[in-house]
Amino acid sequence: MPASAHVASHLRTTALAIALAGVSLFAMPATAQNVSFAAATTPDRGRIVLPVGKGGALSGIAAEADAKTNGAIGRAIAAAKFDGKAGSSLSLYGLGPYDAVALVGVGEGPKTVLDLRQFGGKAAQTVSGWTGADAVRVVIPDAADLARDAAEAALGAKLGSYDFGKWADDTKKDPLNLAFLSGDADAATSFARDQAAVMDGVKLARDLISTPSNIKSPQWFVETTRVAFKDVRNVRIEVLDEREMARLGMGAILGVGQGSTRPPRVLIIRYDGGPAGEAPLAFVGKGITFDTGGISIKPGDGMWRMRYDMSGAAASVGSLLTIAKRGAKVNAVAVSALAENMTDGNAIRPGDVLTSMSGKTIEVLNTDAEGRLVLADGLWLAQERFKPKLAVTIATLTGAVRTALGTNYAGLFSHDDAVAARIEAAAKASGEAVWRLPIHNDVIDAMKTPIADVKNVVEGGTVPGASLGAAFIMEWAKPETAFAHLDIAGMAWTTSANATTPAGAAGYGVLLFDSLTRSYEAEAK
Repeated sequence: MPASAHVASHLRTTALAIALAGVSLFAMPATAQNVSFAAATTPDRGRIVLPVGKGGALSGIAAEADAKTNGAIGRAIAAAKFDGKAGSSLSLYGLGPYDAVALVGVGEGPKTVLDLRQFGGKAAQTVSGWTGADAVRVVIPDAADLARDAAEAALGAKLGSYDFGKWADDTKKDPLNLAFLSGDADAATSFARDQAAVMDGVKLARDLISTPSNIKSPQWFVETTRVAFKDVRNVRIEVLDEREMARLGMGAILGVGQGSTRPPRVLIIRYDGGPAGEAPLAFVGKGITFDTGGISIKPGDGMWRMRYDMSGAAASVGSLLTIAKRGAKVNAVAVSALAENMTDGNAIRPGDVLTSMSGKTIEVLNTDAEGRLVLADGLWLAQERFKPKLAVTIATLTGAVRTALGTNYAGLFSHDDAVAARIEAAAKASGEAVWRLPIHNDVIDAMKTPIADVKNVVEGGTVPGASLGAAFIMEWAKPETAFAHLDIAGMAWTTSANATTPAGAAGYGVLLFDSLTRSYEAEAK
């Protein structure tokens, strides 16, 4: 073989080895529009974004901008029959002193911070095709009774303009600078202290989910998360490898991961921002970095999307990054149960029995019901180690929850009405919707099996699948632990964009957990 061929072969082999080891050869390419803040004065020229109210109404700075065009903007609105419906948009060019004008409908005006985020996201998406170094000035809709209006609109712009991009494309991207015109002199300070941390958490979650699974091994997830938390204060990171998991008796997650050449990991991130010794909040995420279904292999159609089966773990670490970066006055922990579910001569088989960390045994009737297995060990570890005031498991657990709730809600399960009500309130405030679903005693009885303590599925479709998955996990919730489970299978990946969530990885759960954390902070004041 010629020397050049030897070199090429060696490089290919090295690249494959690095990829199999879980180390990316490329930086994650995700981008979003830049945001800044400026005084709320009427722009004299350049490119602008204007809010348009119900019936095409212009008010405040938007009306003043129309006057600078001698009414051309208003006439264009009338000619296009643009009614200002919330979420609608219209782009105009070369009107008076303005090179470009983007009109974004706000209906009767923003009533909540979520409305402001929707406006900011839609504004960013509307101007996404514009280029140039000059800032696009964004006029904030009238929202006198809403604090931090420009900062919340800017967060919406960051969320809505997120773009993971094409893998390994190193083409330089120059995001636009959106300058939000704010009457609040503290908008920039508010954004830097608060909303920027929220975006960092969502971006981390989306980046993790979007990364192809030939790169994204459990170890890669660990190392990428370490980088994200570098220099973040009051954070401690611990990683359990397969030897340590075996020592702790974590047979459920080890069983799931034993069919892969890339071994499982448990990633523990502890943030201490509250009083010393106070029980933390615990977010336990399912982290299946790719899910073939194992021996109970999935159909081929759509299997590629199983790179997203670690969305629960992504939400857990993303929320911890947000909480830590904004300096939340709480203690919190994220436990990510990471494994790859593959078909292999060493993979677990239907009919096998696994022993979990708690000592409880599990008959595995279907190897594609693996998320509940890794969560069983993850949840037990979180309780044993940290004795949390609240534990929440989050997972892309069942297709059944998508059948029940579509892509509008995550399934919420809890036996504790107070816990459920708190999470429902946090969901409403964050815009990440949940719907509480029941667990009937018949579902619990159906998990009984003569060969083990529980079985991981009930064959024949005789029980509701989402409730069965939640009931299984609840077998590992201690009676003294306030507990809830979130099934996000219908929410973690979107096929069509909305104002604050581009198509693809949603990063669902970060906003919800941040909102939940804020409820505990408010309670402590």
